[in-house]
Amino acid sequence: MLTTKKSELENFKQKKMKDKTLYKDTVIEVVILIDESNKSLKSIAMRYVEPTNYYDKNGKEVFVTNAMGGETDWFILPFTFGAAVGKTLFEQYNAGLEGFDKNEIEILKEWLIEMEIISDAMCY
Repeated sequence: MLTTKKSELENFKQKKMKDKTLYKDTVIEVVILIDESNKSLKSIAMRYVEPTNYYDKNGKEVFVTNAMGGETDWFILPFTFGAAVGKTLFEQYNAGLEGFDKNEIEILKEWLIEMEIISDAMCY
């Protein structure tokens, strides 16, 4: 299971996460969680966004779901998996993918360098 302790997840859900969104598209939303007691501790959390039905060319509604059966709850990734996802998102941002918050990208970059996931010798 990818979620951490229930109380930690509940605390996460109660925060205003819209201000901390790292990436969002029509399928997923990703945030960086910063531990309030130790700012150097960070985690990545993800969720599927609510699927949106659409109408085909004949006007018939097409019902859409996601890989989680329509669920949109947040889940906090274990550290190593979160770091790998963070690195991949950072690479996609640098390749030109849209949907990133530039302020959160800076936080992600600093975290990835600090954790030695990416080299600070690179020109990001």
